[in-house]
Amino acid sequence: MNFTLTFLSLYLISMAIGRKVKLPSVITETTVLVLIFTISYWGGVTIPVNEIASVLVISLIMATLLILITYVIGLFFIDKVHLYPMKVNLRMQIKYVIPLVLGLILGLGIRFELPFTFIIDYELYFLAVIIGIEIGRSFNIGLLKRTTGLAILAVTVDVVGAIILSVIFSPLIPLKASLMITLGSGWYSYTGPFVAKYFGPALGVVGFLSNFLREQLAFILLPILLRVKATPIGAIAIGGATSMDVTLPLYVDLLGGEYAVGAMISGFILTLLIPIILPTIALL
Repeated sequence: MNFTLTFLSLYLISMAIGRKVKLPSVITETTVLVLIFTISYWGGVTIPVNEIASVLVISLIMATLLILITYVIGLFFIDKVHLYPMKVNLRMQIKYVIPLVLGLILGLGIRFELPFTFIIDYELYFLAVIIGIEIGRSFNIGLLKRTTGLAILAVTVDVVGAIILSVIFSPLIPLKASLMITLGSGWYSYTGPFVAKYFGPALGVVGFLSNFLREQLAFILLPILLRVKATPIGAIAIGGATSMDVTLPLYVDLLGGEYAVGAMISGFILTLLIPIILPTIALL
């Protein structure tokens, strides 16, 4: 309870501060990479070796199913699209894989017993400040007023798809944990550590990996799905929070400028809400 309220307070206060403060991007990137390494190392230390494979498989299945379920829901909002050549930034795709893999390997080979919950608590507090400041810089009422139509539908489809998948996985994963993982909406650097805080490193790694794979699989599966049956709403919903940054170039290339604007706004809404939704679920 105290952790959740402290996290939310830091996040909201930092949003207000963000209007006047600008942080170097290296601070955000370093914070995220350290968090990923910490949770992965904790997972390597704690998760039995014979469970690593199952964690990877569950994460891949969750990511794939979430993409397919979300896209199918989006088919109820079919529209015409124009397809363009796709570009993929491989550096973006592998940047966060390194600390994840390195942490797991070191955790499996060098098992130091550290106060991981204490360490992750304060890493998350720092992350709350960082993301609050970043979001606060771009947050304004005018932007919210323009957030209608396409973006709202995409957010709705994303949330509905996440809830459906969490129910499907509830026999294997506690429902609250499953909801946190699926409602992470692709924001793996936040979701993984947060899930680990409440449900331990194994599900924390699932939270990170399933959301990370969701983002990466979007680059592979979206061009295929759009050619089978085009639904811009479903396509944007798949990107979740990442549609405002990492996967935004994908929407520009595949759907064109009009839908890309909708994708950016949709991602912004989710990025604003996820740090509130996940702690709220933890309090239920």
